[in-house]
Amino acid sequence: MRERRVLLTPQRTDARRNREMILRAADEAFAEGADSVQIEEIARRAGLGRATVYRHFSDRHALATTVAAHRIEALERLVSTAERERRPFRDLLHFVLSDQVVRRPLVHLIRQLPEQEQRRFADALIAALTPAFRRAQAAAEVRADLEPADLMLVLEMIEGALASKLLRSGDDAVRKLLSVTLDGLCPRR
Repeated sequence: MRERRVLLTPQRTDARRNREMILRAADEAFAEGADSVQIEEIARRAGLGRATVYRHFSDRHALATTVAAHRIEALERLVSTAERERRPFRDLLHFVLSDQVVRRPLVHLIRQLPEQEQRRFADALIAALTPAFRRAQAAAEVRADLEPADLMLVLEMIEGALASKLLRSGDDAVRKLLSVTLDGLCPRR
């Protein structure tokens, strides 16, 4: 079988810059709690045309998966920093749950993906949190009867509460839900 070589041309500097501007604008838009974020809005925020956004991302789902992948990479860096600085796992988990609350449009788009792709993101999220989870469990900061995969149940629980429309991201009820959830997972000494 003949080897097929594909020559990749390096992306132009302006194309890389545009892609980064799009991703930054999308991440900011996803964090504002609107029900839906349209490509037109992301293009406007990035100061680019819709066609430029579509040159980089075929649709909102492609953009959402790239933003989600970047969020997981940022979480991996945060976990590493938290480990070095010996920050409590509770603080790390609070960040993850708060991020889920704030980035409703991103969560909504990821939940529209095929189940296999959703599972890939869930697995990456759990893999990023597992080292800190295990360390916290060994230090009795996290309940001993839990496994890292149980964190997906927690995320689903928060998602269900938010989807019920009884809670809004800025509500005191959301803060209380997160606090009660964290108290159940990471009892205070």
